[in-house]
Amino acid sequence: MAKIVCVTSCITGIAHTYMAAEALEQAGKKMGHDLVVETQGSAGSNPLKQSVIDAADAVIFAVDLEVKDRERFAGKPYIELPVAKAMKDAPGVITQILDAVANGSAAKVAGTAPAASQEPAKKSDANPSEKKGGLFGGLFGKK
Repeated sequence: MAKIVCVTSCITGIAHTYMAAEALEQAGKKMGHDLVVETQGSAGSNPLKQSVIDAADAVIFAVDLEVKDRERFAGKPYIELPVAKAMKDAPGVITQILDAVANGSAAKVAGTAPAASQEPAKKSDANPSEKKGGLFGGLFGKK
């Protein structure tokens, strides 16, 4: 069972975005793969958690527009194709990316992994004795 994440988007971000998402989800389920889709469009988006992306074996970009925040997928093997192709042949698209991963021919998303998954949270540089306290954090001046 492969873990695949997908992004779908079309020019208007309405019908085809969601039709492709549904086609990929159903095909992934029938083929026995763990497949999660992020839709991007005029109605907004439902960004995938970085932990889900990090755990993925492959990425499918079924898009007619630029992928928003593409750097989240850096280093992952991927394919990019028009949203219509995912709607018409979702099983074929899934097979295509898995074959490319298996034979080592899959392109990898450019960039470096997101900083959030590489670095621990930064600590405050402020001196604790200089921090303003109280319910409103010093909004109304010092006493």
